[in-house]
Amino acid sequence: MSTIERSNTQPATEPRPAVPTLLAAAYLVDVSDPGMEGLALWLAGAGADVTGSVPESGQHSPVVATLRQAGVRVTVGFDAGHLRTDHTAVVWSGVTVRSHPELDRARALRLPILGRALALKAITSQAGTGVMAVTGSHSTATAAAALAAVLDDGETGWILTAPARGGTAGHAGGGRLVVDYCPDTATHEAAPPAAWQQRPAPPLVRGEPRLPAALILSTDANAPHYEDAIEGLNAAERLARRADTVVLPTWDMGVGILRERLACQPGPQVVTVGLNPDDTVWIMALLWTGDDYRATLRFQERNHTVILPVVGRHHALAACAAVATALVLGEDPKAVVERAGRFAGVERSLAVLGTQCGVTVVDSRARHPREVAADVVAARMLTEGEVVVVLEPDGIARTVAHGTALGTALGDADRAVLLSVSTPLASYHGHDPLDAVEQAALHVLGQGTVNRIRSGPCEPGPEQRLYETTAQGDLVLIVGTGQAARLGPRALFHLGAPNAPIPHDL
Repeated sequence: MSTIERSNTQPATEPRPAVPTLLAAAYLVDVSDPGMEGLALWLAGAGADVTGSVPESGQHSPVVATLRQAGVRVTVGFDAGHLRTDHTAVVWSGVTVRSHPELDRARALRLPILGRALALKAITSQAGTGVMAVTGSHSTATAAAALAAVLDDGETGWILTAPARGGTAGHAGGGRLVVDYCPDTATHEAAPPAAWQQRPAPPLVRGEPRLPAALILSTDANAPHYEDAIEGLNAAERLARRADTVVLPTWDMGVGILRERLACQPGPQVVTVGLNPDDTVWIMALLWTGDDYRATLRFQERNHTVILPVVGRHHALAACAAVATALVLGEDPKAVVERAGRFAGVERSLAVLGTQCGVTVVDSRARHPREVAADVVAARMLTEGEVVVVLEPDGIARTVAHGTALGTALGDADRAVLLSVSTPLASYHGHDPLDAVEQAALHVLGQGTVNRIRSGPCEPGPEQRLYETTAQGDLVLIVGTGQAARLGPRALFHLGAPNAPIPHDL
């Protein structure tokens, strides 16, 4: 059964994995956050008693509906009264930047408090040697979801940052487990000031397990997780040396340096996938047909042709890396090719939301400058008109570090609309990092091509700005994970009915 076809509930006949005692009755703070959703779905499917809170603004989201259907008890609002003494642990994503009533209450009750990464460690430690890791400083969502799809033999489980289209972000299979280890799951700004942040990690979490395979996509700098490329390389090397087999794409320069590092001393078996005939898995051809990609991969003197219904060359390459990993692991090539053909990418990754008055609106979850640039290039392939990019930079810390690169990443667009930086910070007294994004965008696009949305009762909103600046045949690419995640449907509504009020549920 494919990732797309599988239901949200655990089949009664399918074996369940063991749940770590620490997470048997877990409480997940802001359970609808990217990364937390997949963790909650895996725990619920494995038989854990899972409770999670969401902000009032997100109580009617499709993610909450999916979680409830899977058996997660979702509470609305961050209320200290939601926590009970019989909860075994409280898990949070790291997004909170101020004193939090639920986390403060957990500390008062002396409940273990875990970051998402530590919760994953507890699960993978118990899973033993059945964990398939996908990691990198960014750009892992497509590869991880694609690997879960091509390995989905009915027993494979997964914990993903983003679900495949039509699928779920988490599934508790009774066999191996695919885990997206990328730290870039949400907007992290700063360690919160409350005392509970100093609580040491619970000793119940065992050491890191050996991994049958690790697929490593990138090692770039990615503030605030990795301030420079060296930090990214070091983190990737630590995980790679826990694996028996490491799959490295040769189109990423940083991963090439990692390959040299791994060769300096005995370690895992290293295999490569790329566009070079010398690669272990050679992508001989990668052709965009206008509807999908046709890829031919050569492995052990055999050619395997795969139809990949994804948009964007970078997403097609990530899917090829997942296919290559499955082939290297000895999966049946026929089954791998068939499953890959049903993988249509992940939610909000170059997803076409619709067309209104001749203007097409496309959604993107990109955060890193390289991801943004690749999505803008891919958007060009979807239209013969102009490309208008709406960019919502993600986080003050990231935008301060990568602002110029983010603005430059818009160079293949025709026009840009800049939204305020998405951040959970209540206030920020430094220089607005959006200035650097704007200046870099103006440099590559030219004067008069960049509109900056400013807040105020007399200022036009992004929906109105798009209505005023787009024409029939244009494509609007909305990039971001905060306000931008809701903007697509609102923009389509306003394009079709500019004089009508936008419904509150959009």
